[in-house]
Amino acid sequence: MERVFGKDKGSMGRFFRMLQKAGLPYLWIIAYIAITALLANVGISVTEYTAELFAGNVNFGTVVFPFLIFTLISQMISSISGIMSNLCVARIDRNVRRMIWRKIVKLPLGYYERNTPKEMISRITTDITRISQLIMQVFVAILTSAYSLIITLKKIGSYDQKLMIALIAVLPLNFIIAFVMGKMRFGVLDLVNEKNAELTQTIAERTNNLLLVKSYGKEEQEFQTGQKKMVGLYKSTILDSWLGLATPMYALVGAMQFIVIVMVGRNFYASGALSLAQWIAYYGFAMNIVNLLTAYCGYWTSFKGSQGATKRVAQIMEEIEEDIETGEEAGCLHGEIELKDIDFSYEEKPIFEKLNLKIPAGRVTALIGPSGSGKTTLLNLVERLYPVQGGMISFGGEDISKYSLKSFRNAISYVTQESTLFAGTIRDNILFGVKREVADEELERVCEDACIMDFIREQPEGFMMDVGENGEKLSGGQKQRLAFARALLKQSDYLFMDEATAAMDIRGKDQVWKSVKYHMKGKTTLMVAHDRQTVQKADYIVVMQNGRIVCQGEPEKVYVENAYFRELIGSEGQD
Repeated sequence: MERVFGKDKGSMGRFFRMLQKAGLPYLWIIAYIAITALLANVGISVTEYTAELFAGNVNFGTVVFPFLIFTLISQMISSISGIMSNLCVARIDRNVRRMIWRKIVKLPLGYYERNTPKEMISRITTDITRISQLIMQVFVAILTSAYSLIITLKKIGSYDQKLMIALIAVLPLNFIIAFVMGKMRFGVLDLVNEKNAELTQTIAERTNNLLLVKSYGKEEQEFQTGQKKMVGLYKSTILDSWLGLATPMYALVGAMQFIVIVMVGRNFYASGALSLAQWIAYYGFAMNIVNLLTAYCGYWTSFKGSQGATKRVAQIMEEIEEDIETGEEAGCLHGEIELKDIDFSYEEKPIFEKLNLKIPAGRVTALIGPSGSGKTTLLNLVERLYPVQGGMISFGGEDISKYSLKSFRNAISYVTQESTLFAGTIRDNILFGVKREVADEELERVCEDACIMDFIREQPEGFMMDVGENGEKLSGGQKQRLAFARALLKQSDYLFMDEATAAMDIRGKDQVWKSVKYHMKGKTTLMVAHDRQTVQKADYIVVMQNGRIVCQGEPEKVYVENAYFRELIGSEGQD
């Protein structure tokens, strides 16, 4: 029950702060409100002419014809209002999605380590639609309904002020029921959205790794994993359905109000305070008011039901994003890389404490060491993918923190072990991140240097071949070659490689390293390596263990001083 009556303190404050950044289509919303207000006024006339007809007044010129005209106008305005509402919802969804996506791509990597990235699919899809519903079907609807309520009560008051007061006195019971049901709906829908996000994450993760699932014969186990998430969503949805029991309560309250309204109006009609046409019109207006207040109860329920979704989206918007623009232009970096007294931790786990290291300029430096010793983390810190928590990193004696993240990262080429590719063509993936025009001749040349051009020529579509989602149509070695070609096109003076040739065969590695030597002559290459063939390409070795530098220097020196390096070279040599 604690979850059902979930706490939502402060969520609306977050929500309105988020809307200030969303760029809502205010002009469209104002136009929709104006059209809806016009519809309410026309509706008053339609009700009055309808009452005249029921009272037996069928004069064509004064009743029938105006009734037909106002009914036609009402239907036309209602259609326009519906179109405007849909346009507003579509524009709100577009703008909020754009806002949240811009935020997500600018969040630091640490955020994705604390949260599950695949759950963000639900944030951008399901939760965003809740926001547009909240704006149009609650906040805007409250304004338009309030206007309708005011002009309707004013019209009833024109018949008799006491009649209006008597009508108002019988209406508050709806709000009591709505408050309780709305509070329950907040907790239940928050649970439904959470279970939906968990299912989305599970399905996305499993479908992206079906090769692993099938190779280990885990189809049934993963079916059960997905089914468990589906059952959780099913149970929360069923719980939400039980809230439909509120409908009979609303109906009972409506019936009671109907009886009271008829009795009150009958007394006024019997006393002669109302004519027959006014009595019929009063009944129509009273029913409209009951419907409006019933709608208000629905607004409250929708409002509470949407708070969970808006809370999660607003929480993302409150995260501190990377400031990639502030700072000097990095321009052309040069010189040795120095890490001085570096401290860094992943949450509570310390990785580096007072780490000191100099990486020589213009050479190929290999970072080696057991898994978990901090090699990839060191690369990421130098690339500024994570902020250091103490100490300083410098290039050529210049503190890199003074440069803008955008310009600094653009000055470095980084080839990761995963060699990430996006769905699209070979050409699109090679040119990803290249901010200049690239001639076909240059593109073919870097592909030759990356030893992927022969494969491209074999494809009927050539560079326009689709690589599939995450490059699934390519082998691991082919993906690494494309990633290497992409890095060469940046023409950077610094090349970082994290086991970037691990998936290639021996011949492929040799060919790629010939290209590295050619393109990076006189430039700085820093790589993480675990195999003899790659390590032997380096002319400077850094051995790491448990976040510490245990040995560094020329290969000959390190071979004499470090057993791990001797074992790596020796064991590989015996293959």
